[in-house]
Amino acid sequence: MRGVSRRLILLEFGLLLAFLVSVAGCGKPPMQSVQGTVKIDGKPAANCKVGFFPDLSEQEIFNPDRHGFGFGLTDQEGNFKIQHPQGEEGIWAGKYKVTFVAWVTSAGKPVPPETKPSEVPGGVLNLFPDLYESPSTTKESVTVARGVPNVFNFDIKTK
Repeated sequence: MRGVSRRLILLEFGLLLAFLVSVAGCGKPPMQSVQGTVKIDGKPAANCKVGFFPDLSEQEIFNPDRHGFGFGLTDQEGNFKIQHPQGEEGIWAGKYKVTFVAWVTSAGKPVPPETKPSEVPGGVLNLFPDLYESPSTTKESVTVARGVPNVFNFDIKTK
């Protein structure tokens, strides 16, 4: 009888250990810090919304457990830091398409970041060429690596 209860205890311990190992592998990947600068025709791009979207060109399906996206806003010198929409600084390692939008009024004045373009009388213009506004058309692509500084500097030409 002792041998049977000992085997049951070992079996239960083994199952518990296997469960814990499998659960430990199911968490979110660690966030990687991402920062850099944005210039437009060699000049710092202030109030530019920078978007990092998973590059799905090599994958068939988007897996939200393995990929994320993030956004940043440049300061007056064009510096940005990417933040995940859930509020954490950084994004997960992987390949990303990068988008750029800097709205100005028809008179050329910057549109405050919290303002919706549709709410601006007279409409808005993006200082960046249209192709940089969408992940499906942007020319900019980067790889965010694990455990190293991820610093990306962009100089977008309008002509």
